[in-house]
Amino acid sequence: MNDHDKREFMSELNLAFEAARQPLPSPQVLRLFFDRLAPYPLPMVLTAIGRHIDTSEFAPTPASILKHLPKMSDGRPEADEAWAIAIRSADERETVVWTQEIAEAWAIAAPVFDGDEIGARMAFKAAYARIVDRNRGANLAPQWVVSQGFDAQRRIEVVEQAVRAGRLQLSHAQAVVPLLTSESDPAPGVDVEANLARLKAIVAGVGSAQDRASAEKSARAREDAEHTAELKRAAARRVASYAAEVRA
Repeated sequence: MNDHDKREFMSELNLAFEAARQPLPSPQVLRLFFDRLAPYPLPMVLTAIGRHIDTSEFAPTPASILKHLPKMSDGRPEADEAWAIAIRSADERETVVWTQEIAEAWAIAAPVFDGDEIGARMAFKAAYARIVDRNRGANLAPQWVVSQGFDAQRRIEVVEQAVRAGRLQLSHAQAVVPLLTSESDPAPGVDVEANLARLKAIVAGVGSAQDRASAEKSARAREDAEHTAELKRAAARRVASYAAEVRA
């Protein structure tokens, strides 16, 4: 949501408080509502408020509305996925795209990996959870970096996959591509310009796909909001009809 959405957001929130027969909270608390829900598009938030009205007898809180919204990922892999990424670095030929948090946890687990893979996995997961909790507490975003292996072809493939997954920006990929033709590279015939062009095409495709997905999500949210609004209007008509019958 943005500032232009505040009026409609506040109108729906006011309706939720009225339905619970509670007054609107202070401006500071209302600002807290908006700040916590701002990462979501307005139609999705309106739908979530409507679902709260339908399922709760109490006035809403930011947490009660967030329960009706999809969980926002901060881009960090879960521990099992992080471990699967980390163990690739045990092969010196392999290029690995990982977060600095995965690299830090791997540095703790790696010394025991060769002799005790199960112990290394347990040590890694414990360290990774601790490091992630620390960085989340400090409000630090994950940083994806490249650890290069000796296999030049795998470098290209891994970097392309990371760009396609949105984990590596083109500027970072460009920093890796020129190294594909270094003197120590076993595949000096790699066409750097062609690789870079392919990376740019991948980035463009990722952007288009993300735009389409975002548009589809917003459209679904609008449909849900319209459906919720229609249900409310129907309920209001039933109440009005019942009141008219009672008066008659």
